[in-house]
Amino acid sequence: MIRPPHLRPGDVVHVVAPSGPVDPANLAAGVAVLRDVMGLDVRMRPDVEARRGYLAGDDGRRLAEWREAASDREARAIFCARGGYGAMHLLPRLEPARLLHPPKWVVGFSDVTVLHAALNRAGLVTLHGPLVTTLGRATPEALAHLRALLFGTEAPAPDGRGVPGPGQGCVGTAVIRPGRAAGTLLGGSLTLLAHLCGTPWLPPLQGAVLFLEDVGEKPYRLDRYLTQLRLAGALDGVRAVVVGHLTACDADGLTGAEVVRELVHALGVPAIEGVAAGHADHNLALPLGSVVTLVAPEPGEEGPPRLLFDPGTAA
Repeated sequence: MIRPPHLRPGDVVHVVAPSGPVDPANLAAGVAVLRDVMGLDVRMRPDVEARRGYLAGDDGRRLAEWREAASDREARAIFCARGGYGAMHLLPRLEPARLLHPPKWVVGFSDVTVLHAALNRAGLVTLHGPLVTTLGRATPEALAHLRALLFGTEAPAPDGRGVPGPGQGCVGTAVIRPGRAAGTLLGGSLTLLAHLCGTPWLPPLQGAVLFLEDVGEKPYRLDRYLTQLRLAGALDGVRAVVVGHLTACDADGLTGAEVVRELVHALGVPAIEGVAAGHADHNLALPLGSVVTLVAPEPGEEGPPRLLFDPGTAA
């Protein structure tokens, strides 16, 4: 696994729209964060706001934009503008090697899960984190956490209870199954992972710490996606599970959280829930492809449920 080098103020970064069409106001607000708050030199194609139905322009436009960003040897990162749908169209022609020489950060979540999966499989550490169109409303804590991961800024040492500082890890709200495990952090949107099942781009999850989040999926659909992955053997050998935001996933007297909790518990591995990552303004970035340690305390054991990043270490 290759971990891209830390960014520095003034570095060139690209904003691309590989999925759904972007809202111009939200895009402008996010670009302002990249330029004015993080001090980055932002490059975008003039047609980044293109629209073709539910896509940010046709496949040719989005692929050309991706290849230009990936091939720019001055660029140090690619920030995805929006999720939605459409990144799967690009997978057969993604050419991950373009991002390895020199290595670039790729940042995004939701539909960007499929890009993370392909790039992690190719050996690149990526960041599951805010989209450009969500940066303008990200919480200060989420921005500080993202900045710490991208720039390598020194974070305070964990407190006495093991709570990690910005860029060092995340805490959850509850333990699903107690235990401790280390492995490669992989995952993202449960829906997209299930849709990658049976394709060459589903990441190999054996030995992984699996991260799951989603939005707008009814409980029975979350059940179906997890069951599909389990029946396909994709979850065999998973070492631990981290559940993030399950936003607007409640229906018919059930919450998405309780359905996922039951299915994850049945996997028999350490697992925690309530990590602030996914479809919410408080969206903490996660370094996919890097080594992490999950700590799910036993009853009476001190410290919160937590996911700890191994600084600078890839799998």
